[in-house]
Amino acid sequence: MLSENDGSKAVEPPLELVRAAGECVRRNGVRGFRLSEVATSARVSRGTVYNAFGDKQAAINAGLAYLCSAFIDGLAAAVTPMPTLRGQVGEAAALIYEHATTPQALVPPLRTESIIATLLEHYGDPLCRTWAAFWATLVADAQRRGEVDSGLDTMHAGDLIVRVLLSLEILPFSVAGFSSADDARTRIGDLMLDGLAPRH
Repeated sequence: MLSENDGSKAVEPPLELVRAAGECVRRNGVRGFRLSEVATSARVSRGTVYNAFGDKQAAINAGLAYLCSAFIDGLAAAVTPMPTLRGQVGEAAALIYEHATTPQALVPPLRTESIIATLLEHYGDPLCRTWAAFWATLVADAQRRGEVDSGLDTMHAGDLIVRVLLSLEILPFSVAGFSSADDARTRIGDLMLDGLAPRH
């Protein structure tokens, strides 16, 4: 990354290095992150990695951003084909349940102890804002179908959906009380959509 005072535009690191940084965050977490491991994973020199990112924190941030996008894209691929917001929210809840119990549920597999918890701790605001905007679009579609109240603020509703879904990753399922992905799908879909339904 170029210096801020040289008058040049910053150059984005190559995608293969960003992907390698994300993999290293996924595998080792933020505290165990090493530029040398990014270099090994990408099959380049440590100097190449340093020149691309500028410093370790920038590499961590790029890796977190990559994982954030991968997380949202992975869920989007599963939920957007569903024809109703109830189904979309339920499908997201089921996928998060499966992710919490089976690391391979998302592609790429997003789990160390909990990569979602890592994202919330170190990249929480961008993750929540980006994902809330994704859900806001689906809420607006549901408004046009008459599935949810037409007076809802779509970003507010999207933010609420995000907070409920992310709580599933953080809360032990013994506390949340879900017995399976299907149970999470049905109960969370019903819970959220009953609260967002049109008011007569």
